[in-house]
Amino acid sequence: MQRPFWEQSVKIPDKKREEIMRLIADGENLDPLDLGNFYVWIHESFEALGFHPFQQQRFDEYCRSSGDSTSMRIYVGVWVLKLTLR
Repeated sequence: MQRPFWEQSVKIPDKKREEIMRLIADGENLDPLDLGNFYVWIHESFEALGFHPFQQQRFDEYCRSSGDSTSMRIYVGVWVLKLTLR
């Protein structure tokens, strides 16, 4: 039986894995009141997920395009980035 598409693993290149790990660390230390760095982080994270369309779409819906508070968007964005590394 085939696993659902969102559970199927995607090969992550080493360089991309390092980039995502850096973005996770950046997000965990990001000041939600620093909107300039927040939007840079959002853009970089979205672009970094380009190799995994499902996670990129999830990041877009729940973080990048969300109407939630900045703090919640950071929390969810870090969560999506961590899920990508599983």
